Amino acid sequence: KGNGVDPIDVISLLGADALRFGMATMATETQDVRMPVEFQCPTCAARIDQTTQNRTKPKILCSKCNEEFRTQWATDEADLALPRGAAVSERFEAGRNFSNKLWNATRFVLMHLQDRSDSTPQAQFNDFRQFPLEDRWLLSRLSTVSALVSDHIEHYHFAEAARLLYAFAWDEFCSAYLELCKPRLNNPEQKTQAADMLLLGLDTILRLLHPIMPFVTEEIWQNLAQDHRLRQYPWDKNTIPSSIMVAAWPRPPDGWQDPATETQIQAFLEIVGAIREIRSRQNVPPRKTIDVTVVAASQKQALLTPMKSAIEAMAVCRVVDLASDAQPAPGSAEISAADCDIFIDLAELIDVDAEIMRLQRELSKLDKVINAKQAKLKNEKFVSHAPPAVVQKERAQLAEFEAARTKQGDILAGLEARKP
Repeated sequence: KGNGVDPIDVISLLGADALRFGMATMATETQDVRMPVEFQCPTCAARIDQTTQNRTKPKILCSKCNEEFRTQWATDEADLALPRGAAVSERFEAGRNFSNKLWNATRFVLMHLQDRSDSTPQAQFNDFRQFPLEDRWLLSRLSTVSALVSDHIEHYHFAEAARLLYAFAWDEFCSAYLELCKPRLNNPEQKTQAADMLLLGLDTILRLLHPIMPFVTEEIWQNLAQDHRLRQYPWDKNTIPSSIMVAAWPRPPDGWQDPATETQIQAFLEIVGAIREIRSRQNVPPRKTIDVTVVAASQKQALLTPMKSAIEAMAVCRVVDLASDAQPAPGSAEISAADCDIFIDLAELIDVDAEIMRLQRELSKLDKVINAKQAKLKNEKFVSHAPPAVVQKERAQLAEFEAARTKQGDILAGLEARKP
């Protein structure tokens, strides 16, 4: 019917692993999955949406470069002489980008393993409780993720396994752990331990990913084998084999799992992500240090205080206060994360007029929601007939919206007071 994608097109443009990863993430038990399809112009690489009008045409005129190309439906000799435009889907590009991310992570790891060889003693895990915080977190996440991926695969939940590995490898290992261990990698006395943990993390990710992305994982495995083929981990009975296809499946000990450490690092990552979101939204220059105030309950303070320097390094900021009664600078931008309120002082950077307009729009939306909730709760028929749990949920939501309205209103008032 012309409403599909030729796998050969995807392989030639993005790679076989991109195809496999895309198919894995779309795997479901019963429901259909929507997959947008586009033609890619062979002349300028522009993407043209596939529609009911053009999906079975033998040739198409590119709207970008005004050059014609043929589709898989071409039969006439004149049409067959045109260059062929592949039918592709954006759903497979994540796999290509993921492959590139794995290669970049591998280069980073190998760069810091240059002065190590198989004769260098590896880190021992008997005393892992004495490891630095970020190493204990990595060990815990490797154990947790390995158990979850194993369970997903055993129950044929391939999409869940693929998405979990993508999030762990990209967001936690590459974006978080690699950044957290950089100071130790630059310290000759601490570099060995950090490099060993990098190798452990990469090795485990490769094994877990191999059923889904066999080609890139095998290629990276061969690169690691050149200088580190004698590495060995608790789930390896003997020296690891030359091919990842017959390597032992990673089964980290349950004792590695540390829920408290995972909770602490998760809160830290959410705070960093929230600050970065504000920086991006306000177009703050990447190297510009900004002042941040974090309003957090005592329990969150205990988790975040040891991570203060890491927050400052990864979010390019200065945490001026971290307390339950912290007072932000007037007119600071606000965002919530990890059950904390984060205020970013952008006095010298923010477009006050634009931010006032944005807040006014947000307040208008909140007012509509609050009015609707209030009207619903004033309806005696609803209150008397609805289950008590439903009524209580509506009241709790109203309280949340009203609290958000108060916060946003205070910020708006502070910004308006700064205007001349």
